[in-house]
This record gives sequence, C-alpha cells and structure tokens, in this order.
Amino acid sequence: MTSEEPSFRADGRDAARIYQAARDLHITYRQGGDSPAPGEAARLSLRHLLACFADAPLPVSVLSPEAVAAVRMPELPVERVAAELGALPDDAGDIPCLRPDASALATSARELTDDQRGQLSTYAAALLDHALLRSPEGPALDLLAPHAMALLWRSGGEPARTAARRLRDAYESRGRYAQALPFAVRIAEAATGTAVADGLALGRLRTGCGDFGEAEAVLRPVLAQAERAAAGRGLSLAGRTGPSLLEILRENAEGPFTSGLSAADCHVLAQAADVQHALADALYGLRRYAECERLLHSAAGLRWRVLGALHPAYMLAQLGRARALGRQRLWEEALALVRDALSYRERAELDRDRPRDAALLRLAHAEVMTAAVRSLREEGASRSRGVGMFPAPVVRFLDRTVGTNSRPEKITWDEARALAETAVRACDAAFGPAHPHALAARTLLEQPGMRT
Repeated sequence: MTSEEPSFRADGRDAARIYQAARDLHITYRQGGDSPAPGEAARLSLRHLLACFADAPLPVSVLSPEAVAAVRMPELPVERVAAELGALPDDAGDIPCLRPDASALATSARELTDDQRGQLSTYAAALLDHALLRSPEGPALDLLAPHAMALLWRSGGEPARTAARRLRDAYESRGRYAQALPFAVRIAEAATGTAVADGLALGRLRTGCGDFGEAEAVLRPVLAQAERAAAGRGLSLAGRTGPSLLEILRENAEGPFTSGLSAADCHVLAQAADVQHALADALYGLRRYAECERLLHSAAGLRWRVLGALHPAYMLAQLGRARALGRQRLWEEALALVRDALSYRERAELDRDRPRDAALLRLAHAEVMTAAVRSLREEGASRSRGVGMFPAPVVRFLDRTVGTNSRPEKITWDEARALAETAVRACDAAFGPAHPHALAARTLLEQPGMRT
C-alpha cells in the first residue's frame, strides 16, 4: 500500500458494536442465574440451543434438516428440531430468519447446567460453521456475524474459533477488513497460545485497516514464533543453507528445491515467508523502506526454495522488493527485479488458473511502473548504492566507464497508464469493483501524469 493510495480505514462502528454487544451478552449469559442441581438438568430442546446464539435474526437455514443431521446432536434429533422449528415465528424475506423472544431465550439459558451449555455451544458453533461453508458470500454473512461473535465470547473453544475463522476469512477475501478485524482480535484473545496463522491474519487485517504500527506490534512476536518453529525442525529462515549447486543443476534454477525437506518443513518455511511478507507490508506503510526490502528479500528466498520461481507468491515478493527499492530511488535494482518477476508470469498462465493472483501481480506491476515514471521524470536519475566493498560513487563510476545493461529503460506515462488500466480490469473481475485492490488500481489512474 503506497502513501498515495487511500488507507481503506473503513468505518468499523458496526463491527465494534457487534463485538461489544457480544461481550455484554457473554457477561449476562454467565451471570444469568443458578444452574440446576445435579439430576435436575432440563430436557434439551430447540429453545435451549437457540439460547447459545446472539439475540439477533438467525437464518432458518442454519437449522435445516441437512445441517442438523450433519452435526449429529444425539439430544436433539432431526425430527424434534424440525417440529419445534415449525412452531417458531420467522421473518420471511430475502433470507428467512428466526426471531425468538429474547426473554424466553434468557430463561432457557438459566435452565442449563454448565456441561449442557458447553455441549450446546459446541453444537451451535458446528451448525454455524456448516452454514458458513455453504454461504461464504452474500448477505447471509452479515446475519451470521453476530452469532459467531456471541459464540466466541460464550465458549471461546475450538469449534467457535473455527466458525469465526471462516467468517473472518470470508470478510477479508471481500476486502471488508473492518468487519473481519474484531473476529481476528477475539480469536487471538480466546486462544491460550495464538497460532502463527491466527497472528498472521490479525497482522494482515491491521495493515488492511491502515493500522501499520499495530500490525508491526502483532507480527513481530509472530515472526519470532515462526523462527522458533523453524529452529525446532533444524531449519533456519534461509531454508537450512539454501539449495546446493547440485540441486540447482539437477532441479534447474527455477526451483523448488525440496528434495531434502519434508512436507512439514516446507509448510513451516512457507508460513514464515508469509509472516515476513506481512510484516514488510506494515513496515512499508510506516515508510521504513529499507527494512521492508530486507524482509521481502528473505521471503522471496524462502519461497524460491520451497515454492519455486513460478509461484505467484515469489513473484509478489520480488515486486514488493521493487516497490520498496523504488521508494529509495534505487530504480536500476527495482526494474531489474520487475523483469525477473514478470518473466515467469505468462508461462504460469495465471490469468486462467489463478485470476486473483494474476490480478495482484498486475496491480503490483502497475504500482511500481507508475512510481518509476513519476520519480525518474520529476526527481531525475536513479541513485545507486554501494555493492560489497565499493561505495556508491565508485559504483557510479564503474557504471559510466565499464557500462552495464542495468540502466532503467525509458518508461512513458502512456505505458504506465496501459498497465494501470489492465490492473483495474483484472482487479474488477477477480475481486469486484468495491474491493480495496480494485480501488487501489483506480487510484493509479488519478495520478496527474496519467490524465490524457
């Protein structure tokens, strides 16, 4: 995300209200009265199950016969649930919803023992997860959100976290970062030890909301955790010692070089690279471009090692490096990285097989080239940095006297505009016109030099 792009700090008031309401409901639920004495537990019914959800419209499809059968609730057979469901009022609309009486649900909750509450919360979370699997997009997502948050507060167990993760990821994939963020926060709070994947998701969402400092604070310990996981397997974040010359000759320079790694080793290293990339994005937002480029350099190396140079994640890391180098006006290196990354794109046939990855690559390419043409035209020639033992003035002298092929090619605004227009079309098709990636692509066309 460049400084010229909008921050996409979406209005999170609705998400914050869901989060606070679920927290308040959790407190009320736990203090709702004395549990029945042993031997006096209530016979479980649908109203007891509904008391586990939030006091909000619940799509009837969550309790469909297919869903109830899939979850397998011995205390609540399909026939009894269907009969009791038919006796409840529902709100007919685009998505039929149940609207049970709040006071009746509170009474039902007080009738349950702690064991029953725990069991029913597990059932409710499984039902919700089943519904999310079948409607990860569309208006049902917003109807299911308060129930997922309520279950997170009430139990915080793995079934509730599984459903919440699915909802978090569905929001994130649609670019609705403000709505996804409260779920990521609560998942991390509810877990005894935050998993690398959950910490990574929280850090990415912080960056998506423009909270770059908070993202760094989240991702630093996650990266340390990923490093410990690698060290525990005898690995380093350089991928042991990197591929050997023999491996490069045998498996070709494109990689991957995984013959000496197990599947678990590859997963640990690839996940570490994802954390490095996410932290680099946060540092880019904080304008710490040199640190950002160093992290992306490591991430690109890990991905080359375990995924190969044809993988879009490797290409994106290289383009991210180019963007960070460009911010330091190191355009010779930046444009060389662009050529390296994009030389594989057509061979990978991403447009057909992985349209979202292809759109991200087109967006990153357009961002780098737009920044390059603006910088080289407005600020003059690229600067260079020392290589090894030679300071920058010596490098510039050698460039002039020996000559290299690494000079930045001449780029025009027309070429940058064509790349941006392609990125807009690709992002619109892959993500939808309201997604932050599509908006970022359109922002490129608003640059002064882009206007015809």
